[in-house]
Amino acid sequence: MEIMRMDGSERDLEEFAAGVLRSAAAIEAPTPFERRIRWDLRGNTGSISAFTLRSGISLAAVRCRWEQAAAMVVEHAPMVLEFVLSRGPVMRVRSSDGDDHLLGGGTFHVGQVKRPMRLVCEWDESARGQDQDNICLTIDARRLCELLGAKVLPAPIERIVAHTGGYPRAAQAMSTPLYRLLDEILGCDARGVSRQLHLEAKGLELMAAMVDLLEESERAASPVLSQHDIARLERARSILLARMVDPPTLPELARHAGLNEVKLKEGFRALFGAPVFTYLRHHRLDEAQRLLRQRACNVTEVAQRVGYENPSKFAAAFRKRFGVSPSTLG
Repeated sequence: MEIMRMDGSERDLEEFAAGVLRSAAAIEAPTPFERRIRWDLRGNTGSISAFTLRSGISLAAVRCRWEQAAAMVVEHAPMVLEFVLSRGPVMRVRSSDGDDHLLGGGTFHVGQVKRPMRLVCEWDESARGQDQDNICLTIDARRLCELLGAKVLPAPIERIVAHTGGYPRAAQAMSTPLYRLLDEILGCDARGVSRQLHLEAKGLELMAAMVDLLEESERAASPVLSQHDIARLERARSILLARMVDPPTLPELARHAGLNEVKLKEGFRALFGAPVFTYLRHHRLDEAQRLLRQRACNVTEVAQRVGYENPSKFAAAFRKRFGVSPSTLG
């Protein structure tokens, strides 16, 4: 079984070629925004093409064929959201956290690696002689919000961003439109400047299709909310954000919104994608980031303005959400 090791991000193609495949790999740069590696490692052949798109999306397209059982060990750095779809044999992924899941076999997933971890990806004997195609889109959560024209992420994606685990994700079976888009991206034969425009359009269409599928599945499983419920939940959110520094208790918020506590908790999560006080915490930190970027206040002042009395707790929460210290912005 071949063991291939990667240091850092799996989209660092120079590292991949130099540290993993050595002389078995060839690096190409067909366009200024595209890098490609082709490899032939003891009969296991394939290519990775990586594209940087103007929308803020990074796109990686992988095509490979396994002639023998293989494994890849990835020393994975924390990263932004990833949208992955795969056609072909199933790959088992085991993390250093003890988590175990499957990729491939006509599924797609959305996930985020939250802290450094080792991932072991394995193809067994059943994959021999089969082709595997993968597309991976990565994007920052805030940029995704901007592209969607929304203040908050769709509920299933917001739960991934809010999750404190090492590698939270949501998975779902691929639809016919996703297979079509996979083929259109992998088979893109546009050249010159039109190539980037074509892949930009297809990358955005693919991400939109995956977001739609996740939301449709979420709605099917969520409690049914009447217009009456939605109006009161919107009122609850307005009250919560207006009292960001001194928030009401859950019973108090339910009373002001005209809901019972159960309906408030279940409905709030279904409508806004996160529990009440998780949503508030994210709003506080998002507002803190905005204030720090304006450089109008120092870190301690910003912490107080968004409701944190302890600057150390604020800094820890900020690092956990954004991956950087607030002092790097303030």
